[in-house]
Amino acid sequence: MKQTLISLIALCLTSVSVNGQNAYVCHGYGYDTYSVADIGDMTFSADQTTVDIAGETYDVSDIDSITFSEPQFPMITIVYDGTTATVNIPSSITGVTCSSGTSSHVVITSTNTTTEYMYSLSGNSTNGSFTLNGSYKLTVQLAGLKLISQKGAAIDIECGKRIDCLVKAGTVNTLSDNSSGEQKAAFYTKGHIEFKGGGTLNVKGNLKHAIAAKEYLILKASFGTLNILSAVSDGIHCGRGEKGSGHNYFQMNGGNVTISQCGSDCIDSDDYGCAKIKGGTLNLNISATDGKGLKCDSILTVNGGEIILNITGAASEGICTSYTGNFKGGTISGSLTANGTRGIRGKNVTKVTGTVRLGGNLNFNGTDINLTLSGGTDTSTGNKSYGIIADKTLTQTAGDITISVNNSAATAISATTDTWTGGQRNGVSK
Repeated sequence: MKQTLISLIALCLTSVSVNGQNAYVCHGYGYDTYSVADIGDMTFSADQTTVDIAGETYDVSDIDSITFSEPQFPMITIVYDGTTATVNIPSSITGVTCSSGTSSHVVITSTNTTTEYMYSLSGNSTNGSFTLNGSYKLTVQLAGLKLISQKGAAIDIECGKRIDCLVKAGTVNTLSDNSSGEQKAAFYTKGHIEFKGGGTLNVKGNLKHAIAAKEYLILKASFGTLNILSAVSDGIHCGRGEKGSGHNYFQMNGGNVTISQCGSDCIDSDDYGCAKIKGGTLNLNISATDGKGLKCDSILTVNGGEIILNITGAASEGICTSYTGNFKGGTISGSLTANGTRGIRGKNVTKVTGTVRLGGNLNFNGTDINLTLSGGTDTSTGNKSYGIIADKTLTQTAGDITISVNNSAATAISATTDTWTGGQRNGVSK
């Protein structure tokens, strides 16, 4: 029935004016917003259990409806105003309580295990936070929120489930945590988080990470803008997977992301974590010594999108996979100005730590790459600058690689085994 309903709605899209018209894919108490002009055809899987809508894959059983007017759900609203916050829990919502009164440090407890509720956060506090304890999936909406915590994390969601973060279109949201405490990040989720919505989110991590998820983290195709302004450690941290599994990962389907001033890595998909880049624009400014732009301990896959690397930290790496990197589409460009830097690296970890898959392989079969090397050898580490380096095997079957070397101590491409059968190499001798 639901598959038939979606098919009928898909047919209706062809008769709707696309000028400024949006479609809303509703699931539970949340929804995803798409321009009708961007949706195109809805493609079902062969067994009709999933459907692809504008680059996102949904389980058909999860979709309640698709509408052309913005859904209005009963939601819990939290409005911050200085040192106070007003919490409104509608009578139709059960199993949700607030124990913090009017304090600007809001603590919500949910015993609900059947209904996905939405929590809408707005307003301004320079000494506030939001903590949610529960055991069921939910949506948190950022609807024009400036939340600076003097206590710990700005947002801490202790639900080990899927968390949707809807950054409402047309709003600017800012989060910042305290520089002391025990929090893992300014925005932390115990489970897995999916970012969507066309608004802007700015985050500072003053103690450790800016954003952290215990499991996977996704930026959906409908997502707007994320600016990691600074982080003492990683800008985005996620992971804790299993060896040989792609269960936990960082995935970017869309949006515009800029990450700067991180004390460690811009993005770290840790502990067997994978990384998947499918769309959007990813600007990585790597300024820390021995920092990484996009790091994963397992499989890295780049199918689309644009990655821009600006490497100014000595002995740093733009993209690093400790297992295998598969570059199938999209573009990667970068400027490597510091000494001892590597633009793209397939790393073989010789010391077994129990959380890293041993690898060192890079496969290029569709991604266009353009890198400029200006740095030479880093005297403190002895690291030499490379545009691309694979500790084991490098294969190129498609895609153009252009590397401009402006320092005699730098090398464009290096690998233990280099197999080049397709695509172009410019500025690089075969």
